[in-house]
Order: sequence, then structure tokens, then C-alpha cells
Amino acid sequence: MMDTRKKILLGISINHGISKLIEQNLIYCGFDVLNIDTYKKEEKGFKYPSLLSRLEVKFRQIFLRDKQAKLNLQSKLLQKKFEDQIKNQKFDYALFFLAQNFSLDFIHYIRQRVSKGGMVNYQWDGMSRYPLIYERLKFFDRAFVFDSDDVDVENNLLPTTSFYFDYEIYESPIEYDFYFLGTHIDDRYHKIIEFANFADEQGWKLNFQIFCPKEIERYRTLYPSNIALFDSSATKSYPENLQISRRSKVLVDFVISTHKGLSLRTFEALSHDKKLITTNKEIMKYDFYHPNNIFVLNDNLDEIPDFLNKEYVHVDKKIKEKYAFSNWIKYVLDIHPHQKINLPASF
Repeated sequence: MMDTRKKILLGISINHGISKLIEQNLIYCGFDVLNIDTYKKEEKGFKYPSLLSRLEVKFRQIFLRDKQAKLNLQSKLLQKKFEDQIKNQKFDYALFFLAQNFSLDFIHYIRQRVSKGGMVNYQWDGMSRYPLIYERLKFFDRAFVFDSDDVDVENNLLPTTSFYFDYEIYESPIEYDFYFLGTHIDDRYHKIIEFANFADEQGWKLNFQIFCPKEIERYRTLYPSNIALFDSSATKSYPENLQISRRSKVLVDFVISTHKGLSLRTFEALSHDKKLITTNKEIMKYDFYHPNNIFVLNDNLDEIPDFLNKEYVHVDKKIKEKYAFSNWIKYVLDIHPHQKINLPASF
């Protein structure tokens, strides 16, 4: 019997296990998937194959001012690892996330093996944070952005949000009142501290986890005792993060100031009918927003108890389905029928 499933190559770098969930959902949606992820939870960071390769990269970085030397080596190793599975293949689609994490040569190599119209990138981080992405856009048939400020239809930068996984959604017993996980970032830690102190006054049970880039002891003087601090190398995998989300009553999202786009946390809340507290005021422009379900945090901590007492208003089924991965993948790959996903600036 002939296999009629569409072939798709999945390319994500530095993903903390999320690519496995995307792969599972692609299979659930009927695709034949080649996942070129090399993520292993027990491995911390990139390992050079030899001392010589490390020295070669350092030489190029220092003396030739080659800022992409390490990236080029990583992509060469990736191509070598999967070459037998790629070289004689013709893929219907290739889906990249944050394509600046792959070398130009590698993306060109994949481009030659993907059907016309099937090469797609999703930039779920601001374009300005990673300018290397711009020189890679020429290899993609469509490129999607999650920040309305980055939408530029004339230059093929198209709007979309992120998504929730609609494969194997299930509920778990509630253990925590509020959950937040993120890295320490200077422009948001004051808000996190204010929230944690208020929660302590209210007797709420937090599961707040902050990952610190270095010198963890220095950060212990900043954060109150109801926030757990971890070394950045101990970051949880995304599947582990989802497990904790399911066991939490309310999800909390402190956004990076340079972002207007909605985080994955937003869609985790939507998928499980959970309340969300967020500092991203852009969320009020979206069709799934309801003040009973989503609290926009600024200087209004004292209003949170009233928000918690309001009954959750279930989102219209069709709107909710629009943000499911099964619709999202059809939209970005231009497979009909699908619901189009806009950003506020595109309404």
C-alpha cells in the first residue's frame, strides 16, 4: 500500500523538548515527519566534536571576525548526522522555527529538497532581536511572525500567533494557585517580585521558577522566598512545563518589554480553560479575550482577588479551534480548509 502522507522536515534549535511535541502533533495531523532535532535533556549546550574543531572556530571568531563560525559548524554537523535521511528525499514541506539558528548553507541545502511553496519559517521571537534572520528569508516561500510590528506582507512577513497542542489534552489535579516559569530579565523582575509579595500576603500558593544566567547566589537577594531560583542549565523541558501548567489554577505571564506577540503560556491557558494573568496589554485586542478570563496586570494587584472570584467564560468553540495546532499547521502551510490567524494590526 502506497504511503500518501505528506512529508515534512521539522527544524528547531534550542527548544527544550518542544520539537518532540510538535512532531507528535504533526503525526497526529497525518504527516510523515523527519525531525532534525538533536535535543537531549541530559546534555547541557553544544559539544565540539574535537579540540581541533573548537580551535578552528575560535580562530575564525577572533582573527577572521566570523560571528557565524560556531553556527556554521553546528549546521555542518547537523547535515552530516541526517544526510542519509535527507539527501535522496523530496519533502512536501519544511517547517523551521527561528531559522537564524541554522547556517545559510544548511537552509539552502534543505531548500533544494523541498517542493515549491512548501518552505516555511515561524519567528516566535521579535525580528529585531535576531537580525541574522533577514538574510535567510530569501530561501522561504512564507515567513510568519508573532509580533504585529514585524508584519510586512509585501516582503512576505505574514501574521500568526503561536498555538496550543490539541493532541492528548487532559486535565490534572490542581496543586498550585499560580504558575510562572521564566529567565531572569532586568526589565521585568520588579513586577515578578511585587506579585510574589502580594501573593504571600494573600496566602496564595505559588509555583514561580526563575532561571538565572550566572552567579545564582547574587539573585537570591533580589527575589522573595516563595520564588524558586535555578541555574539556567537546569531549565525544565517544555513537556515538564506543560505538566505543571495543568496542575495550576491560574497561569501568569510576565512579558519581555520588546515583545507584543503572545507567549505559549497564553495558549496553554486557552486550551485548558484556565485563567491567565499577563503584563501584555496587547492581549485585549484578540478575539478570545474576556475580562473574566484574562487579567492585564499593571499597577492593579489589589484587583486580582475580584478577578479570581469571577466565573470563567468559555471561549466560542470555533475561536478556540483557530489557535489549535491542527488549524495552525494548515494555515502556515496553506492547506485548505483552515481558519486564517491574524494579529491585531492585520484586523
